[in-house]
Amino acid sequence: MTRSTVFRRAAIVLASAAAFGMLSSGPASAAPVADFAKGAAELQALATEVSPAATAAVDALLGASVFIPKDVLEVGLTTPQDFMYPSPTLGCGVADKPATVTLASAQGGPNLFPQITANQLRFQAIPAYVAIPQTSDLSVAWINLTTFQGGIVKLDDTLPIINTPLLSKIVDTGKGTVLATMFGTVGYADSVTCTVVPTVGTFTV
Repeated sequence: MTRSTVFRRAAIVLASAAAFGMLSSGPASAAPVADFAKGAAELQALATEVSPAATAAVDALLGASVFIPKDVLEVGLTTPQDFMYPSPTLGCGVADKPATVTLASAQGGPNLFPQITANQLRFQAIPAYVAIPQTSDLSVAWINLTTFQGGIVKLDDTLPIINTPLLSKIVDTGKGTVLATMFGTVGYADSVTCTVVPTVGTFTV
């Protein structure tokens, strides 16, 4: 076998492994694991035909992969999907106004940062009121129109150590079309409370 043929075969194997490991948006299953094992064996065999250095490099590559969490292997890049309209927000405002708005969105996975796995949605809110939240009773009610499963969850994620509300939550919604509404209150210093009027949105997971 010529060196150019070996390199072409190696490139095909590497491309297949990359397509499976890095671009797949579905959950892992028994069949893909078997396919990966077969591809890894082929790659090791090809490496022995190239050089000892190639063999060492491939062994290091495959050995390092066991330390990578499965969820991180499902690498993707998604963007937040907005709710249908900004939520009117009462009791707080900008420039002494009595009201403002809250921008609500949901982001599906797989996404690297923030880390969201497949079949999940990360709900988040960004109030226009300029201050650091102290407390949150913000919630999302959701139903998956494909599976008819649903729930009500509080957006109770917090920053580590200082426990500042992030106004976000990752939810295992399952795959399908999700209908959701966001509502509740956010408390700030000086006894200021923002009441978020419900907004609704539909999202594809």
